[in-house]
Amino acid sequence: MNVGFSPAGFGGTQGIMSTQDFKSELKNQTNEDLIKALGDSKVSPAAKELIGKELEERMNAKGAEGAGGAGESEGDGDDLKKLLKKLQDGTISPEELKKLSSMLGVDVATLEKAKGKEAGGGDTGGEIQGG
Repeated sequence: MNVGFSPAGFGGTQGIMSTQDFKSELKNQTNEDLIKALGDSKVSPAAKELIGKELEERMNAKGAEGAGGAGESEGDGDDLKKLLKKLQDGTISPEELKKLSSMLGVDVATLEKAKGKEAGGGDTGGEIQGG
């Protein structure tokens, strides 16, 4: 299947690029650039999914290098997916932001900028957080 993407901020050419070209372009981006793209409303959901997969692959490769391939990367990959989803939805907690920041090696401030807006337009209907 060959899907065309028109992701803002990627590559030097304008217009539609193939899935394979887009995946190749992702490999040339920093984690910070990828996180910024996740927060960009101009980037399609399909492109955001590919960005999430690229970040997961990077984290798994980094975990395999650091742990000698010791099987913990599966759980970390699931955590990464959940945290990226929460980041995109705007429902990520400050603690989760710190965890994601350390997983990806990206500043919390960068993640804050990429954080999506909660559905429903703000604080109404959000989670109740006690203190």
